[in-house]
Amino acid sequence: MGRKLVLFGFWLVGYALGFFAWLVRAPVVNWVMTLGISADVAGAMITGLASSIVMLVGVMLWSFMSKN
Repeated sequence: MGRKLVLFGFWLVGYALGFFAWLVRAPVVNWVMTLGISADVAGAMITGLASSIVMLVGVMLWSFMSKN
């Protein structure tokens, strides 16, 4: 798999996850705020979690595909 295709895949998955996160952000932030965390910190936690999931899945897929 070419480097450009892999980078495009990372971008596409990240975009899709970010788009979905934007749609569900209000209820999730409200729920996290019930735990006593401010809205800014809750948003940062959600963004960090989404980013880490994208990178983890992307690296795992890239690793798996490079072995085959």
